[in-house]
Amino acid sequence: MNITMYVINAILLAVREAASEALRAAIERSAELARSGLADARQAVGALRGERLPTVDQLTSLVDDFRRDTGADATLRVDGDSRPLSAEASLALFRGAQEALTNIARYAPGALTAVTVTYRADRTVVTIEDHVSGPQTTTLSGAGGGHGLTAMRERAARVGGTARAGPT
Repeated sequence: MNITMYVINAILLAVREAASEALRAAIERSAELARSGLADARQAVGALRGERLPTVDQLTSLVDDFRRDTGADATLRVDGDSRPLSAEASLALFRGAQEALTNIARYAPGALTAVTVTYRADRTVVTIEDHVSGPQTTTLSGAGGGHGLTAMRERAARVGGTARAGPT
């Protein structure tokens, strides 16, 4: 069982046992820290082995995996001519898309999802949109620690970019 399944089980148990919102948030934040630590450790080991870090070029696989794992209708579109990006910027775009898709799976399961990579002269933009039809209910709604968007913004800022989230 991977860490995500442990987290989901812990959150569901907390909901079933009527645990406080603070406890549920603490569980989610602990899970985020554990996932982040594991990802950092994997990246470090991979770098020592000479493995390549994820890049924006791997978004096709990410979207395919998201579609397969969630059953959501998800598409990927690339606008403009692809060009090389710095390893840090490419990793930041990939991780930002990964976090956004995780948020969609958690808070808008089944939503029509569109991922767009736009190569402009002065920047590269990755946009992730979810379009929900009908009322959404999930036992995990509101269970997150609320740090995913902050992490996306911090990662983008470290490479000179920005990240925004909100209604489309």
